[in-house]
Parts: sequence; structure tokens; C-alpha cells
Amino acid sequence: MRVQAYRSLSRFLIKSECFLFENEVVNNLFWEVLLEVEKKSKSIQWAGNILEKGKIELCAVLTASNYLLISAGTISAVQHLFRFTKRKKWKIKGISGPSSESLYFSKKWLGGEKDQITGRRNFSIYETKRNLKYNEDDKLFSIRNVGDNEWPRARLWAMQFALESTPQLNRTAIVNMAKNMMRTDNLFFLQKRGFGSCGMVGFGRQTKNYKVINLVYIPIEERRKKYAQKMIFRIVELAHLKYQKKCLLFSDYTGDKNLYEKVGFHSKIEYCERMFF
Repeated sequence: MRVQAYRSLSRFLIKSECFLFENEVVNNLFWEVLLEVEKKSKSIQWAGNILEKGKIELCAVLTASNYLLISAGTISAVQHLFRFTKRKKWKIKGISGPSSESLYFSKKWLGGEKDQITGRRNFSIYETKRNLKYNEDDKLFSIRNVGDNEWPRARLWAMQFALESTPQLNRTAIVNMAKNMMRTDNLFFLQKRGFGSCGMVGFGRQTKNYKVINLVYIPIEERRKKYAQKMIFRIVELAHLKYQKKCLLFSDYTGDKNLYEKVGFHSKIEYCERMFF
């Protein structure tokens, strides 16, 4: 088993993309990180594959925030990557990846010490493989693109989304993400006939076969009316009819009756992020 590192993003993608697409849902964050690097015309800190007899067993990227992002892969490959990073004396801020792989690396890296609670996040990745079924009253609802005239409300809701997240998210970053989604026609309001806007949702990014749902937000005064469910129905329908893509999303909700399970999504895998210092 050996580590193959790449100096350029394009070279890494040429060698790794087929492996990443074998588990497109679980490895989805790779495309977000690599797209961000490409968009800002920055070079990657480090990217490499763990190979066993010439076959990729694990992909890894050291991000701009000094987190190690790892793909789904074998535990023996994760162990080999750990030994490589220790030998190179890397100072890694944290790790992100599928729970079994990332938590194994975290435990080895920390050697019995505790990770930082403030940097501990657990997600479930949900996907849908089919159109969702609607009730008759769903015909009262539609989604439409957010434009410049609607931006003040969208900006306010994006800020509230950040504040209500646990832990709280960076408001500036979330507002900037919402604005970018609006500019690329990927941010929408849920409209109720005779009422107006009652929710916001968008596509954060896309990969070969999936649209990634993000910024699912219903204002406090409109909650408990099943608006979120109707909004998810509509955006899944849009992804299917307009883009011929399935949908996936990340959720850190741990209570009973998860919204996404109720509307027809299926939990694919657990995903973890751990901070080391």
C-alpha cells in the first residue's frame, strides 16, 4: 500500500473521479471543495490517493481550512494515511468524512485525547431516488426563483437560518452563499396562492447525478403548517423534471420524525467532522 500525491487539481481529478463516483452520495463534499479551489484559482494544499496494487482504496484532500477531507474507503487505507501524515509531521486542524473512516482517523490522531466539542458535528446524508407524491392541497403551492426584488427577504431569512443552526453558522458566509445561489438561479421561495412567500430553499451545488438541497428555511411564524414538506416536494420535482437529477441533502437533526424521512428520503450514511485543536 502506498500514497500517490498530486501537484495539480486537474491531475487529481483525472485519477480519482471514477473512484469518487462509485460512491457519489457519500463522497459528494469532494466536488464542493474542489469547485471552490477551482473558482478561486488557488492551488490545493495537498491531494492524494491511497493505492493497493495500483487500485485506489481511499482519496484525501487537505483543504484551505487545514481540514483533512477523506472519502469512503477501507480502514487499512485510512490507517496507512494516518501513518503518512504523522511521518510528514502535518499539523491538521481536523478531519471530515464518512463516520467509520473519519472517527477511526480521529481516534488514532488524538491518541486518547479528546477532540474539541465546538468542532464536533454529525450529519446524516439523505437521498431520494424517486418523485414524491403530492396531496391535493399541494396544488396551492409552487416555488419560484428569488430575484433582486426578493433579495432583502431572502437575506434576512439566510441570516436567521445561520443564527438558528446548532452550532450557529457564520452569518456572512451563509448570506454570501444565498446570494451566489440567487445569482445562479438556484434559490427559491415557496409561494402559497393568495398568501405569498412562506419559505426558502435552494440547490447548493450539483454533481453528475445529484442536486444538493440547501438552505431549507421556514420563518418561525409559518412553522407547523407542513410548508417545509410541500417545499421539499416541489424542489425535488424541479430537479427531476428540469435537470433529470436526483436530490440529496445533509441533515444534523437527531430527533424523532425526521422531515426528510417523512417525505420519502432515505438515510444513506452517517458523516462526521472532528476538530483537533
